[in-house]
Amino acid sequence: MTAARHFALSFFGPIVAGAVFCGVVSLFSGWLEFYHVPVMVLMLIGFIVVALGTRWFVRKHVAVTCPFCGGKSYELPDRGNRFVCTVCAKDH
Repeated sequence: MTAARHFALSFFGPIVAGAVFCGVVSLFSGWLEFYHVPVMVLMLIGFIVVALGTRWFVRKHVAVTCPFCGGKSYELPDRGNRFVCTVCAKDH
């Protein structure tokens, strides 16, 4: 995966995952209202949790191809959209 695709996945992935979660909650809204679960509160909290979880997953487990050696590079923890290679240890 290129760095540009990783950036797009990091940006749009959490939004899409949160929207899918809200869609699933809306499918079960009748059942949730029967058991007195506030649907909108569940959607809000769930959207935030799913979006943050998706962003964490993409950051930790989706690799970018290193432009120097072709190895796997992962995002640096404190710097967004900067990667370090696991093979040659160069950052890019």
